[in-house]
Amino acid sequence: MVNQTAMNMRRIHSLGVRKVAVGGIPPLGCLPPFTGLYSYKQCNNTLNNFIAIHNHQLNQAVTKLNQQVKDQSTFLVFDIYESFMSVLNNPSKSNIKEKFKACCDGISIRYICGSVENNVKKYKICDHPESTFFWDGLHPTQAGWLAVYQQLQVTRTFQQIRH
Repeated sequence: MVNQTAMNMRRIHSLGVRKVAVGGIPPLGCLPPFTGLYSYKQCNNTLNNFIAIHNHQLNQAVTKLNQQVKDQSTFLVFDIYESFMSVLNNPSKSNIKEKFKACCDGISIRYICGSVENNVKKYKICDHPESTFFWDGLHPTQAGWLAVYQQLQVTRTFQQIRH
């Protein structure tokens, strides 16, 4: 996957795009389906370790691409993983009160957010989505994405892409 991403980045650059950025993978072990195994109190570190290996390999591939074109800011990786983790480790900075549990969830294990059966909703929505990080089992809420974006803005990569 990393090799294909590097090839795609090189191809985009060959088409004349001056700066090519790609996002790393976020900490999937912090998604509600995985944190539920820990009563929504912590991430699955085993899964996150695999993600960290992928992101490290992606950074190495991008470093190699930059060495080939001799311009350190041509190819960039947005460190989504660290931005997510920064918010999840310090949720109060972003007014996030629920960091691991989904705001929208099925009423039982049979259902997911948005499930409807016989015109009856089979999901529930939390009272304060503005203070939760995850909307459903996969997607951050608007507040969650805003917190990640704000964290990402202070990174070196974000500064490089803007200039």
